Amino acid sequence: MELVKITRLDLVSENDMAQTWEFTTRSPSKGRILAFRKKGTVSGNHWHKGSCPAKDPEELLMVSGKIKLSLKPFQEKEIQEEHLLEAPILIHIPKNVYHRVEALTDISFLESNSMEEHASDTYYPD
Repeated sequence: MELVKITRLDLVSENDMAQTWEFTTRSPSKGRILAFRKKGTVSGNHWHKGSCPAKDPEELLMVSGKIKLSLKPFQEKEIQEEHLLEAPILIHIPKNVYHRVEALTDISFLESNSMEEHASDTYYPD
């Protein structure tokens, strides 16, 4: 099982004043979640079964900041992968993969799903 797919965004133009990046998403969701987290906060600590198409895979577009992403198959006890990632980057997390995001700086990210879709297919360890 691939625990995560990390896609670098394409820098399509840059000058002293601006950058423009391009990316594609496969999410069928019409909703999006824009989130901001302060340095030191932890998000996630859950997995998705994939019953909601927008969560198979879950797509997170890191807009700004640095994170530590911890991953494991949901039934395992120990973390199996950790990634230090810096925006801009697109993260694809397959179903049944527990994921935890620790903000190493203030961060912002965009989820390719609505809050309703998130709530319908999110599971937490006992």
